[in-house]
Amino acid sequence: MKMLYITGIGRTKFGVLPQTLQELAYEAMYNAVMDSKLSINDIDAIFVSNFLGGPLNGQLHFNSIIASLLPGINIPIVRIETACASSSIALKQALYSLSQFENVMVLGVEKMTSKTILGTTEAIAMAADRCLDQQNGLIFPAAYALIAQQYMLKYGINHDILEQVSFINHKNSRLNPLAHFFYKDVTIETIRKSPIIATPLNLFDCSPISDGAAAIIVSKEKKSDRDIEVLSSQYVTDAISITQREDLTSFKATRLAAKKAYSEAGLKPDDIDILEVHDCFTISELIALEDLGFCKPGESSELVINGDILKDGRIPVNMDGGLKANGHPIGATGLAQIYEIVVQLRGEAGIRQIKNANIGMAQNIGGIGGTAAITILGRS
Repeated sequence: MKMLYITGIGRTKFGVLPQTLQELAYEAMYNAVMDSKLSINDIDAIFVSNFLGGPLNGQLHFNSIIASLLPGINIPIVRIETACASSSIALKQALYSLSQFENVMVLGVEKMTSKTILGTTEAIAMAADRCLDQQNGLIFPAAYALIAQQYMLKYGINHDILEQVSFINHKNSRLNPLAHFFYKDVTIETIRKSPIIATPLNLFDCSPISDGAAAIIVSKEKKSDRDIEVLSSQYVTDAISITQREDLTSFKATRLAAKKAYSEAGLKPDDIDILEVHDCFTISELIALEDLGFCKPGESSELVINGDILKDGRIPVNMDGGLKANGHPIGATGLAQIYEIVVQLRGEAGIRQIKNANIGMAQNIGGIGGTAAITILGRS
């Protein structure tokens, strides 16, 4: 692909927040513009990622709401929804649009704590198959519990590995002031003794319900030495229901999207210095490491045990805390991953900065692998 650049990034804190959907969106956009060398008048179009604005906030047509936040700036604005992968797909569309525009903003935003837990759970379930999954009670924790059961049986691991994955992500989140769990010191004992949600997954195997927003600006031309190159952006779509999968221990869409991304960027797994994976549940982090080619099937637990995914390890993973502890405001999640990689590649991550970060990868999935997006970024 022709070299394109990330020229500005911004986000809000993630968590249970007092701000409205509109306020979160505005804060992220403002921060992205302030981070760049551009003004809001330099932005030619905006792609908005939002999944739950309708059921949880009573607000669709959110692209026009964004226009209301930017009076007098009458530019094309489009809302994109592909469940948890929405913002990565919005990024891909923004990159496509640079054939026509010079600078495009991508905004991801979600306000998830405005309803009861039952109402939010029902809304999130819309990312699954209505006939095959929802009507049979297969909400996401139950689906991932089935995946975890199959994985543990197939490869002979126990819940201790999942506890370690959770612990590492929570430890990373304590280095990230914007993370949902930045305030909370989570111990192995806390994780181990937390309530069972769906066997074998307990409370700390599951990502939280979060509010938050993130925004990035992509440009045709490099604007400063802090700009980061987009080396590849690829996505693949697969069947949405796990009842239509031959193998629950791997996500075909991730494997195919990663293969395309590596090919486009001219890279291989050993070239990646920092990784963000879609750990909506702890089991999905193990599967991601395998599907992305960092180890063979069934061997990701060894990366956890050997410390390979730690800050000073072979492939640092989710240094911001991941979905597990940074938070998972669905429409903003993929852009939050991009935000972290850009901060790391710029060398601006502070106490969570990894050494010699030149190339980063993000994996963002929606609907239990129904959509998988892979983004690879490099230092300019």
